Parts: sequence; C-alpha cells; structure tokens
Amino acid sequence: MQSVIEILNKCEEFFAKKGVPNPKIDAQLLLAKAMKCKRLDLFLRFDEPLKKEVLDEFREDVKRRAKREPLQHILGSVDFCGLNLRCDARALIPRPETEELCDLLISRLKNNPPKKILDLGTGSGAIILSLKKAFPNAECTACDISEEPLSLAKENAELANLNVKFEVSDWFENICGKFDLIVSNPPYLTEAEVLNAEAEVRQFDPPAALSSPDEGAEDLRNIIKESPEFLEKNGILALECGIAHPAMLKDENRENKNFSNIEIIKDFSGRDRFLILTRA
Repeated sequence: MQSVIEILNKCEEFFAKKGVPNPKIDAQLLLAKAMKCKRLDLFLRFDEPLKKEVLDEFREDVKRRAKREPLQHILGSVDFCGLNLRCDARALIPRPETEELCDLLISRLKNNPPKKILDLGTGSGAIILSLKKAFPNAECTACDISEEPLSLAKENAELANLNVKFEVSDWFENICGKFDLIVSNPPYLTEAEVLNAEAEVRQFDPPAALSSPDEGAEDLRNIIKESPEFLEKNGILALECGIAHPAMLKDENRENKNFSNIEIIKDFSGRDRFLILTRA
C-alpha cells in the first residue's frame, strides 16, 4: 500500500505536468478531503498507508482537477470572511478581492452601521451574507438575474443561519425602496480578458457573471446611473471593478451632482479595484 507522502509527491508531479496552479497545496487539500481530515493533519500522517476507498475517491478528484475543474467546486465549499460557503457551477467562485471589499466596508461602517443593505448580482451570496453577519440588525436584500445563482445563495444563507431577502431582478429592475449601502461585484471583464483567463475561469465560471460589453464597463455604468434613486442621502455605493475602470468612471462622473464624493481604493496588490461613491 502506498503511503500519504508517496501519493502526495506523485500527485504534485502529475498536477505540475498538467499546468495546475499550486500543485502541492491542491494535492494536499484533495487528499485531506478523501481522508476526512484537515490539511495540516497530513504532516503527522506521512507514513500512513492509504486505504483503497480513500485512494479511489482521491483519484477521481485528481482527474477532475487535472481537467482544470476549480478546486473549490471539487471541495464543495470556500471560506469567505469567516463563513464556509457552498460553491458550485451555479455562481462565480468568491474571490479574495471581493473579500477585501467586504472587509473594507465592515471596517468603515462599524461605527455607523447601515440599516438597509442591497447586494446587486449576489451570486453565491458571499457579499450580503458577510455584511449581514457583521451588521446583524441590518435589513439585507440581495438580487440576481435568475433563480439558479439565487438558489445557491439561499442555501448558503440557510447554512449560515442568516436572514436575507432574495429577489430575482436584473440589477434594479424589481427593487423598491432606498438603502444606506448598495454593493456589487458585477461582470467587468472584457471578452479578451475572458479568453486569456485561466481554464478554471474560462471553462467553469458562469459566462454571464464574467464579462460585460463596452470594454467591461457597461454594467458598472448602468449601476452608477440608476443607483441614486435607491440610495439614502449620504448612502454609499461600493463597486468592485476591473483595473482600468475606477479612474475612468470617476472621471466620467466628476460633474455628477448625485454624488458628493467618489473615491478609488486599491486592492492588496496595489491595483485600483474598488470605487466608493457617496450620495449627495
């Protein structure tokens, strides 16, 4: 029987040949899944022989990953802002940059918590559930264009035991009322960026959640244009954007009297990523 360390070494080499990013970590996470233990526990069990049923499950998962199916889909979940969220092909995989946006908003608003929050294009529900967890007294609403992603978001809300209202809506189409905070991570890639993306994104993320016309800016522009009607005075619109968008959108809205302030925030890599607009 082959040991844990032998299988890990073989899998890492196999993944590297297949061009899988982070081959060592992926091999460890998949074996930990099959062994029903934590990844760090593997380091204490390197010499342990693997049972047939564990190897069988592991090999099936390795085949899927070698075809560049996202690791999060195979594991079935992803950690996001302290929540363990179910993750599959129904919605975009929550990204670290989006987690940065949530952390930014939670930090800024902790002394003046929003009473009503709207998440446009909620996908897995990652943003709205993180904000509801941070601001438990807030009335939270999230929308998406179809029931498919919303079904995943609802499952995640139930798992997290968080009360959020979900609506089928094409951006603001079916939304009523005003909000203290509107947040969105809309599609913002260009078609060329999608074509050049990693296979995990190109082949497995929902296409509608990735790209937008007009060099990736159409949905961002539509949200900015329509949002004043739904924002309270001094309410905040927070957007995750493509790298080229924040400066362009800030310049386009420089004379927009609906907003008293427009701020560009960099992500941890130092790139312009978030646009924060304050309702006049």
